[in-house]
Amino acid sequence: MPRKRGLPLKACIKCKMLVEPRIEVCPNCGSRIFSNEWTGLVIIMDVEKSLVAKKLNIKTPGMYALKVH
Repeated sequence: MPRKRGLPLKACIKCKMLVEPRIEVCPNCGSRIFSNEWTGLVIIMDVEKSLVAKKLNIKTPGMYALKVH
């Protein structure tokens, strides 16, 4: 299932962080490889207290795709 049209974001292939289309370098991992095809969205605000962040191995607060195609 492709991403919804209401969210004009792209996902980093390496760490799955979601960023605006104008961003050229991932602020989380430094990768330059992105995909416009992603599904699922999780927002991590407190990586220390979040069980989801621990499960997904997320170290930086932000928006992440659950799956990048």
